[in-house]
Amino acid sequence: MPIEMPKGLPFSVDTFSPSSKRKRHHFLTHAHKDHTSGISSHFSYPIYSTHLTKSLVLLHYPQLDDSLFVGIEVGESIVINNPNGEFQVTAFDSNHCPGAVMFLFEGSFGNILHTGDCRLTPECLQNLPEKYIDRKGKEPQCCFDYVFLDCTFGRFSRNLPSKHSAIHQVINCIWKHPNAPMVYLTCDLLGQEEILTSVSLTFGSKIYVDKANNADYFQSLTIIAPEILSEDPTSRFRLFDGFPQLSERATIMFAEAQANFQHEPVIIRPSAMWYVCEEERLEMDSRRKLRFNEAIKDQFGVWHVCCSMHSSREELEWALKLLAPKRVVSTTPSCRAMELDYGRKHCFDSYINSDDSIWKLLDIDMSTCKFTCQNCSLFSHG
Repeated sequence: MPIEMPKGLPFSVDTFSPSSKRKRHHFLTHAHKDHTSGISSHFSYPIYSTHLTKSLVLLHYPQLDDSLFVGIEVGESIVINNPNGEFQVTAFDSNHCPGAVMFLFEGSFGNILHTGDCRLTPECLQNLPEKYIDRKGKEPQCCFDYVFLDCTFGRFSRNLPSKHSAIHQVINCIWKHPNAPMVYLTCDLLGQEEILTSVSLTFGSKIYVDKANNADYFQSLTIIAPEILSEDPTSRFRLFDGFPQLSERATIMFAEAQANFQHEPVIIRPSAMWYVCEEERLEMDSRRKLRFNEAIKDQFGVWHVCCSMHSSREELEWALKLLAPKRVVSTTPSCRAMELDYGRKHCFDSYINSDDSIWKLLDIDMSTCKFTCQNCSLFSHG
């Protein structure tokens, strides 16, 4: 779950808890359900998001009033009036899922980049204001005081294939099985539409989605990619629910095909999580190495393709060197930024001076407090 923003900030990001509701301004980076938890009971204006994110949220939370939302699109800046001083927010593409953005906040509280969930690439970061980025050896004019960073795969050190490469692997896997009567794609997560669209275009066939059993994703696709949708259950390409018990269901499907003397179907799961789990399992076995440049078939017959919507550790380290923030905070999982090399070297001093800006962020009046604080507990006040 996303973390609460510190008390000294006039806004929340991706949280709709009782604590967040006390904030004056609310920002939503994207429409994944772990980031909209609690929004169904949220009736406090305004919620800033892209139009696509708003549309997806209203699909799943129709009780929300459309007027709660204020639109902000990629590349757009908004100046927001606030009793403690106005501040500016700008949205940037986060390379995560349709409608997903990062937010750059600039005000008396400092310069804060909140990535939401992200897959950071050079293309993403080159769109940030030039004054923050060291380009062509020139020192940046401004610095980020804080980066709130998605560290989901912050412990995964292997290079992750690009989204384009992952989609190419899915296509190749299908080409290699021309006799498969059915191709099942476990792509029912917002952000995997590019895979479905590419498959549809490459093979000239629409994708069957069971409207009754997968109503949420069917509705999402009617907004994002309606041209690829099919309601014909005989279609060769079908959306397949990856959870629960994918292995058990795959085993049954393969056994049925064998019993009926039919070619086996192809089941493809594009996901990085399987690779993360397998990497941990194989750490002690130096003889076995995971391949990331082609689909891998597991013992149950399911084909896996490494496709990630989150940054690897290497990508996070590279991005932090470019952004060079004074401090970095992991949005999810908590405290993982402390494990990154950049964080350990540049962002976590043993002690904090009484005049440090961190106290303002935490809404602590240091004029009446004469003490220092261990940095590891900075954001326990949120």
